[in-house]
Amino acid sequence: MKHPDFSLNQGWWYPAILSVILLLIVFIMPKKRINWKEIYITFGIVGYILWMVDMTIAVPFDLFDLGNPQKEGFPELTLFGIIPSCLSVIYLNLYQEDKKWFLVIFFVILSLILEWLTTKVGLMKNYNNWYSTPVHFVAYAFYLPWHIKFIRSNQKD
Repeated sequence: MKHPDFSLNQGWWYPAILSVILLLIVFIMPKKRINWKEIYITFGIVGYILWMVDMTIAVPFDLFDLGNPQKEGFPELTLFGIIPSCLSVIYLNLYQEDKKWFLVIFFVILSLILEWLTTKVGLMKNYNNWYSTPVHFVAYAFYLPWHIKFIRSNQKD
């Protein structure tokens, strides 16, 4: 039986620590505007979308290098599967229509800082972090508010 060959590249500790911190926040934050079912759905959908984007756009067009390009590693699991999902859940828990644009700007800046730190620790290479700004903006300003409305659209309370 072949065992997974996870690559632990330079800077692997950064997404590991960030994932633990964000997961703790998700678990202990007071659930003001999102429930466990919505967290579960959001976590899975956001993680799935990021893996699909990575496999269909980022890898074929070689948009950036993350660790060893020949191996999937622990950093990919956290950077695509955990961190964005946690940020999305935290955003939706704080989301209020009257504070939308403040939250959008705050989370876009936060996401850019966290992504920039990924390049500073040497994990992500050959990438201009500004390319992500429109993606983060669309996600926080339009996709996530639509996503939570869609989840709730068929719920019976």
